[in-house]
Amino acid sequence: MGVGGRMVVHGKKNKENRGWVNRVSIKKPPFTLSQIKQDILPHCCILTGVWVIAHECGHHAFSDYQWVDNTVGLILHSTLLVPYFSWKISHRRYHSNTGSMERDKVFVPKPKSKLSCFAKYLNNPPGRVLSLVVTLTLGWPMYLAFNVSGRYYDQLASHYNGPIFSDCERLQVYISDASIFTVIYVLYKITATKGLAWLLCTYGVPLLIVHAFLVLLTLLRYDSLSSVVRTSNLADRHGPGVSFPFDRTLIYKAMWRKAKECLYVEPDVGGGGSKCVFWYRNKF
Repeated sequence: MGVGGRMVVHGKKNKENRGWVNRVSIKKPPFTLSQIKQDILPHCCILTGVWVIAHECGHHAFSDYQWVDNTVGLILHSTLLVPYFSWKISHRRYHSNTGSMERDKVFVPKPKSKLSCFAKYLNNPPGRVLSLVVTLTLGWPMYLAFNVSGRYYDQLASHYNGPIFSDCERLQVYISDASIFTVIYVLYKITATKGLAWLLCTYGVPLLIVHAFLVLLTLLRYDSLSSVVRTSNLADRHGPGVSFPFDRTLIYKAMWRKAKECLYVEPDVGGGGSKCVFWYRNKF
């Protein structure tokens, strides 16, 4: 009998502590390491998968322990020059405010009056190609550094510091920044040893591909009227499978349609529509 008449059950606690052991598979997997190597193409992209693992860590979906998620996520995202905690915080708010013109965190559409002065000059095939190239290659780092395509703030917003975060979140932001600086220093030392050309070929180009895949994945999924599953083989399991509508439009056609038709938004004022609902337009 314990304090206050409470019964102390010694075996139950020990059983709970051994629960994680029961979940660890001790059986030999139905494949060998050589078979895994044979299934990997001679030329393929794997760093996007590393990025996605870190993304799952940010959602606490990688393990049962928050410290494991944060440790793995911080290491993997920092390796790809992503401020783990900073992006984790803003990404959580993004999921809470998707579709909001005032509070969404990324891919926030602009009304026609807020478009840049040269937007109409890019509304042609060469201009769309240029916009897509810039978006796929520089869109992600520009979003992290300057909040490009993010919501409006009264001052410069950045994932490395700025008004995106509250005071109680600053320590996590600084940890993310310190991790990024550490990786940059390691890359500098590698460059001094191997040379800039080696680093660009081994690290720079794969990182650029990660940026392109990341923007492609999110832009086509979350900038549509509703989330859809596409035949990209990039995110077929990101959503709840058959619960989502399926779009067989080829990826490059969907990207071109986005660049051509989704230029700005206007309120739905015709036919008794709500002024709080906005639709994409492309007429200048």
